[in-house]
Amino acid sequence: MKKRVLATLAALILATGSLFSQTTLADVINEFNAGVESLNEQSYETALAQFNNSLALSDQVGDEANDMKVKAQEQIVGTHYRQAMTLMKRKQYDMALPSLEKTVQYSEEYGAQEEFATKAKRYLPPLYLRQGNILLQQSKYDEALVTFNNVLEMKPNMYKAHQGKGLVYKELGEVDKMLEEFAIAKEKATQKGDDELIDNINAAINDYYRGLIEEELMYMDTEDPDYTFLLDITEQALQANDKNSYAYWQAASARNKMIEFDLAIELATAALAYETDPVLVSALSYELGLAYQNTANYTEACEAYNNVTEEPFLSKAEKKLSTPQLGCE
Repeated sequence: MKKRVLATLAALILATGSLFSQTTLADVINEFNAGVESLNEQSYETALAQFNNSLALSDQVGDEANDMKVKAQEQIVGTHYRQAMTLMKRKQYDMALPSLEKTVQYSEEYGAQEEFATKAKRYLPPLYLRQGNILLQQSKYDEALVTFNNVLEMKPNMYKAHQGKGLVYKELGEVDKMLEEFAIAKEKATQKGDDELIDNINAAINDYYRGLIEEELMYMDTEDPDYTFLLDITEQALQANDKNSYAYWQAASARNKMIEFDLAIELATAALAYETDPVLVSALSYELGLAYQNTANYTEACEAYNNVTEEPFLSKAEKKLSTPQLGCE
């Protein structure tokens, strides 16, 4: 009998304990209020932990806590957004990006605070663009491509992402894709009057082809040179950007060596019509002088040689100017 009484008392104690330990609506509210207090103190990570805990507790309570569950979900979305804005004001963009992503993610998951998600989506493309450029600088090309594609998925008219993709393909040596992306970026930049971006893209194109030209010159047989591949590369370079003075210069130089002086004159003259860099002007003017000299256009040759101001072309031009055949003053 005594054992039965003790067993009954133990059961009652366990039952009473379980009743006291049961989660209540008050627990949900207390945790929620604690989250609000942390949020007001800008303790965002603490606030998020408390709102998420309130959400979990509301699931334990059931239907009675549905209103609090909705409020907790709204606060989770809002807290991520507020955290992102604070980080952006501090220019901590790398840290702000995940908060913006989570704003969108939880807004869609909970069907809450759509206005915050809309605002976050406006900030995400430029931050993705920034991240893509950083990844490009770090030679993380696959990740950079994904990030630039994220930009274009969210904002197709953000043409700097096409520029970024072009730069990635440049580093990967995928020339067709590079030119395709650069062409899209230049077209859209032209519509916006963004001359700086166009200049930057043209500089990147020129740099790519300069590398190919220099490589071809390095491996060319000096005793029996074949300029076929060099001219092919310079032609491609000029098709990609018709203001590539380095390509014009190398093409003009090759034509002079091939005794195709009229073509050398045409190439050098085309570049000198716009080029202002003293070294390139000197290089082109020297080739132009050679072509005119070899076609017996001595007045024009003297004028071209006189336009040479920079070494290593100046010394050679001065020797030419002293040639009695030219009759330069």
